[in-house]
Amino acid sequence: MKRSDFGRRSSYFLAAVALVAAASWLSAQQTPRIRGFSVASSAAETVRERELKAMPTAKAAEADFDVMTAEPHHTGSPYEIKLADYVADQFKQMGIASTKYEYSVLLPWPKERRIEIVAPDQMKLQVEEEKIRGDQWADKPGILPAYNAYSPSGDVTAEIVYVNFGVPADYETLDKLGISVKGKIVLVRYGGSWRGIKPKVAAEHGAIACLIYSDPHEDGYFQGDVYPDGPFRGAGMIQRGSVMDMPRYPGDPSTPGRPSKPGVERLPMDKIETFSPIPVQPMSYRDGVELLKRLKGPTAPESWRGSLPITYRIGPGPAKVHVNLQMDYGQRRLINVVGKITGAVAPDEWVIVGSHRDAWTFGASDSVSGHVSMMAVARAMSAMMKKGWQPRRSVLFISWDGEEQGLLGSTEFVEDLTAELKAKVAVYVNRDAGAGGLNFSSSAVHSLTPFVHELAQSIQPESGGKTLYDGWLERSREQAPAATTPPVGALGSGSDYTAFLDHVGIPSMDMGLNGRGGDGSYHSTYDNPTWFKKYIDPQFTFSVLASQTTGVALLRLADAEVLPFDYESYGRQILEYIAEIEQQATKASADGAKRVNFAGLRAAAEAFTKAGADVRARGESLLGGAGSNPADPFAEINHRLMMAERDLIEPAGLPDRPWYRHVVYAPGLYTGYGVKTIPGVREAVDSGNYTRAAEQATVVIRALQRATKTLWP
Repeated sequence: MKRSDFGRRSSYFLAAVALVAAASWLSAQQTPRIRGFSVASSAAETVRERELKAMPTAKAAEADFDVMTAEPHHTGSPYEIKLADYVADQFKQMGIASTKYEYSVLLPWPKERRIEIVAPDQMKLQVEEEKIRGDQWADKPGILPAYNAYSPSGDVTAEIVYVNFGVPADYETLDKLGISVKGKIVLVRYGGSWRGIKPKVAAEHGAIACLIYSDPHEDGYFQGDVYPDGPFRGAGMIQRGSVMDMPRYPGDPSTPGRPSKPGVERLPMDKIETFSPIPVQPMSYRDGVELLKRLKGPTAPESWRGSLPITYRIGPGPAKVHVNLQMDYGQRRLINVVGKITGAVAPDEWVIVGSHRDAWTFGASDSVSGHVSMMAVARAMSAMMKKGWQPRRSVLFISWDGEEQGLLGSTEFVEDLTAELKAKVAVYVNRDAGAGGLNFSSSAVHSLTPFVHELAQSIQPESGGKTLYDGWLERSREQAPAATTPPVGALGSGSDYTAFLDHVGIPSMDMGLNGRGGDGSYHSTYDNPTWFKKYIDPQFTFSVLASQTTGVALLRLADAEVLPFDYESYGRQILEYIAEIEQQATKASADGAKRVNFAGLRAAAEAFTKAGADVRARGESLLGGAGSNPADPFAEINHRLMMAERDLIEPAGLPDRPWYRHVVYAPGLYTGYGVKTIPGVREAVDSGNYTRAAEQATVVIRALQRATKTLWP
């Protein structure tokens, strides 16, 4: 090569570098700022997100799905244990280090289940789920029979009383009608509340057993064509499910607050508080109608009527039923699998994403669809690492076991590693069922509300010009026409974020993509691959979309220079909750409301809100270039943002249920999954206990003051 040629080529190279630099600068100016990123890093993040979104494929999603749904895999079953090895092997192939965490949990499996009508005539009911002719999945060995986990054994005979959804308000209606369930067996339909509330309230009113049936009004032919002609629940399909009293505490019932490991003290069976107090059995509407049509007594109120072709009556009787349920309680093997990508800048700040692997039967929707999207993100991040990327923070992918029976795997994990999780976890992202449509929804701690909105705005399905946010807002306006933003829900319980948020104080979010018909086979044998591929996600396009959404969320959380928590938004929402409770208290008892320090609550929440605004301004300043620590100028502010949520934990816990310790979020004692915000105060006001409400207001004030000091000392 001549020197003159070298010089010319060098000039061309330098000019090209200058052009690339100029283009990068221009791109940075045109790229919208992403929450938690500087202008320059937003441009780089946008490129990374584009790269990640291109990686998940329908083919890979279906291949993973087919392995995970090939056999029934309830907790403790042979295939569930085999799937733990499969997930660990997948992490190994990706080059991601993995660890198994094993526990031995108390879990019942059903033995005898017999329900017989003994009056006014005799008939043996079909407690087994219907096998649809020609269905290849229904004949698979190892399917867990239809039952309710944590029901006690029992052998009882009594008249039937129909109690609608079986929530407290329904018993108020019965009282007005002069109908008692004492010594009776209640018949209740699914819906209206979480299933575990139904036997709990029935027992409090004297019932001796509870039968829960699926009415076609909720998820059967009233909604659309039933399987196999459509996605909805057929006459013989049964919804399994846990009836553990999870609002008291989730996880292994014999080890509250302690991990279920060898050598750990276990409660004796007669001391466990979270078992259902009376025997419970689920049934199809094929059986439910046989009981309902044998009832006399008053015609049920209009709101109590389902969609069966009968007159809905309440009873009691003359239908009388013999119920014999025998459960096999034993220690079952449970395995969580954790894959970890170590962060480059802040390895001891963890972003965790989790999805449960276990299912009641095949789990095509619940929760293999969620698990597949999580694993797709792991593969995408693995591929990005091979090209030189490494996340700022560590990212952990967790395959949970035992979620269905009572959040067993996640709860035992949190109870096992509490100290390390409190010190290191920045945020927990939950992926349960939800890869079956374009309907995005999310619940989260309210510091993440703006983050979730921006996430939804950044995802545009291939099928149209709307973003996930646009569709979400349209649906919100159908319910509330004046809505300016779609609602990010408050977290109650019902999935694996519960222990992270409610017990330890780790900021959490849950999200999903849903469509029509997705609940039609919920917890039945027919949540299987054929149903899913025919009616829910035939081309696995929604699975790809769920992977893209999950991946962008994790990238932003893992790489943001400043964690994208907005405590000002959090504080404003807390002020709204305080106003709601004060209004409720004043309406119920003006004198009682005066005993509660609502002014102190408002003042504490306002100070918390201001501290949130101040710390956000400080973060913006750092992102603009101010800062003196060349190693990591963001370390201190991120630590404050992580730890402020921990300050909202009350060490003594909530009244009557100390396992739940968060002062802003908890499932309601009688709402099951449904949240009660500022639960200590709100539930005391609900019950008219203003002495307790005043005490709990003081607890909340102290917690808000702690968090305020952490955010902005």
